[in-house]
Amino acid sequence: MMSMTPKLQQLHTFIFTSAPPLYSKEFPVMFFWSPKSGCTSLIKWFYFQLGILNEALDYDPWVHTYRMEVFQKQNDYMRNAILTLHDTKDKEVYKLVRNPYTRAVSSFLFAFSFDEAMNSVAPEAVNGSISFKEFLYKVKNNEHGRIDTHISKQYVQNEEAYVTKYIRLENFASEMAAIEKSYGLLASPIEEITKSHHHNADKISAGINQSFADVKLSKQSLRNMSLPDYRHFYDEETKNLVQELFADDFKTYGYSLENF
Repeated sequence: MMSMTPKLQQLHTFIFTSAPPLYSKEFPVMFFWSPKSGCTSLIKWFYFQLGILNEALDYDPWVHTYRMEVFQKQNDYMRNAILTLHDTKDKEVYKLVRNPYTRAVSSFLFAFSFDEAMNSVAPEAVNGSISFKEFLYKVKNNEHGRIDTHISKQYVQNEEAYVTKYIRLENFASEMAAIEKSYGLLASPIEEITKSHHHNADKISAGINQSFADVKLSKQSLRNMSLPDYRHFYDEETKNLVQELFADDFKTYGYSLENF
């Protein structure tokens, strides 16, 4: 058993604060990720490389079910991941990240379909309505304890001590292709892997040009409502709020404050 040195305690805190990493003893790379940052595509890509994607999708079309109920339940899964980071250090460690501006809007819209997330910042909106601006202020002035990870910042304290490279979701296809080439991995069907019914892309209408920063949305209104491009959720106030709330993400992942 490893003694709990300060260095190991820091690692323990990091790895159990993060979403569980994608790890396999035989695979040359380990991945960290955050919810609402393209994690479903990353997990499907990882399982494709391990040859278990069809098994995972047969188990449940929602690949996270297999991840939580089967893959991460392997004997000593987390222990082996910790040992790799602490002792052997024989794998490159990547983290998939996303532009905080697009992620904040995605998190807001997602919260209407996931009561646990909305309840962590704005319980009254679970069966009510709330605007993006109000939502951000609720996150800023959170009075309900821990913010759900689908909403909270991506950055985890001390992650730079373990993560060696970052993958931007905005460049997912090209960056994963580069990893495949670098490590001699299988060429993945990236377009198929990135298909998801877990987002609001099909609701986006290019013809909507009004500001949505103060538009109150609800579960009911979103059912039959077209949405504008994420940029229309931003005015100067919401932009400043996102910059403040996710300052660590902008700084650590190198996203420009002006990069919409």
